[in-house]
Amino acid sequence: MSKNKGEFAPWRGVFETLRLVNGVPLFMAEHLEELGRAMEALELTCDFNFGQARAELPPLFGRWRWLVTPEGTRTFFSEEDPASAEPVALSVSPVRVGSCNWDAQYKTVSYLSHFQAWKMALTPEVILLNEHGHVASASRANIFWRVGERLYTPSRDSGCRRGVVRTFVLKRHKIKIGQFPSSDLLQADEIFLTNSMKGIVSVSEMMGRSLRDYSCADQLRQEYAMAVAAQLRR
Repeated sequence: MSKNKGEFAPWRGVFETLRLVNGVPLFMAEHLEELGRAMEALELTCDFNFGQARAELPPLFGRWRWLVTPEGTRTFFSEEDPASAEPVALSVSPVRVGSCNWDAQYKTVSYLSHFQAWKMALTPEVILLNEHGHVASASRANIFWRVGERLYTPSRDSGCRRGVVRTFVLKRHKIKIGQFPSSDLLQADEIFLTNSMKGIVSVSEMMGRSLRDYSCADQLRQEYAMAVAAQLRR
């Protein structure tokens, strides 16, 4: 089978999504690093001038998305109101992700498993497990949980993305990273999710079990808000 440069490869592409606040893309350097890691894995190259594209952004609130494929690089901006960060209910999806799959570890255009899990879910968000039954991530976020004073999150080899906000949390708190069965979530005193559009979102219910302690997430939201404010002052 030939592998010509121009062959049809709809699966081969990576993206990043940035939150825009009054024309300022948050954590742009960190998103560029994530894009670079994904491009390296999929053997993609890019000579796009993201700095120039940033200078051309409107002074609005919304979503700025980057897309890199073999055919080139494009960016898209859509004006949006700030995403709701209200606590959400969680369930566990029957859809599985591969722990070593690129579409689980990177933001690739092969996003079907995560989208399927979200569309099938009876709750606003849903947990995906890997082929071993270990917690990987939520459909559109990374996941953390607290038991007592200890915080936990899945390791990258469980099938989750590195995540800009996930990395923000990891740099500021001592967290046990590993491979964990979904039953561990039922023992949690607190669960929260992270993604770039919503920041840090508490979980109010896990498979019918009510959760009302948001103390760790509340502290992290304050730290995250301070980091965002510092970027907006630059």
